[in-house]
Amino acid sequence: MTALVDACRHFATHVRLLADQLGAAELSDDDVERVHNAVHQVFTAAGLAAALATGLQRHAGEQDCPHYNVLTDAEWAPLAEGGGRERKAVYGCELQPGHPGGHAAHVQMLPGPDRFVWIRWDVRARELVTLPPCPAERADPHPDPRSPYGDEPTPCLLFEGHVGPHRY
Repeated sequence: MTALVDACRHFATHVRLLADQLGAAELSDDDVERVHNAVHQVFTAAGLAAALATGLQRHAGEQDCPHYNVLTDAEWAPLAEGGGRERKAVYGCELQPGHPGGHAAHVQMLPGPDRFVWIRWDVRARELVTLPPCPAERADPHPDPRSPYGDEPTPCLLFEGHVGPHRY
């Protein structure tokens, strides 16, 4: 952890010095594209480091928790084999805004009984876990004929034992 913090501070110092020089330089379109790509790589790497350490926040509507996280390539690799979902760039917390405790986002559905993989995190830790689905169901008085559930009750989309209200 100390090495990462030191590297970030060292890098930030160098980028500030180079930015001063960059501001005085005439850039071609190719130079602008190269700088854009390099800066994008830096933001992606810094975002990953921050997400791994504490998670991240975004602007979100009143009905959404603003916290989100990302997966490393190493975390995604075993989930991609036989999984049903594509990898997302970010995984937003699916619990109600202002909820107590850690955050959670559904990551993947795998074959088998323990198939719902979630990422859970707070400022101290993060983990990928398989959790059973919440058993709650909601009967819809006006079912949508296009719904994959038809006339069946709609299941809660969260995991068993989640905090806060159900999410349908």
